[in-house]
Amino acid sequence: MDIIEKTSGSVTIVSLKGRLDTTTAPEVDSRLLQMFQEGKKYMILDFSGVTYLASAGMRVLLILAKRIKGLAGRLMLTALLPTLHDVLSITGFLPYFEIYETVEKAVEVMKT
Repeated sequence: MDIIEKTSGSVTIVSLKGRLDTTTAPEVDSRLLQMFQEGKKYMILDFSGVTYLASAGMRVLLILAKRIKGLAGRLMLTALLPTLHDVLSITGFLPYFEIYETVEKAVEVMKT
């Protein structure tokens, strides 16, 4: 899993590439937790490069969402493949996230 971090003002944009599964979830969790502990509470996760999302990956996302919400921050997911969107919907995880089609749109909304 490739994890690329960029910033736009106070917004942290994290681009993920690969599969978010039991093998890669610990690494993703560690990196996102590190960012959170650095005070980054406005995050956009770019899923344009994510091809698969397993339950271990959903757990990482849910824990991050709860942490960020606890600090009055915001977490947005962008560019979800239809299959990934369906997985989040079917499992009941979708309401925990703000979903946008593009990173640009999420940044625009985040900054308002």
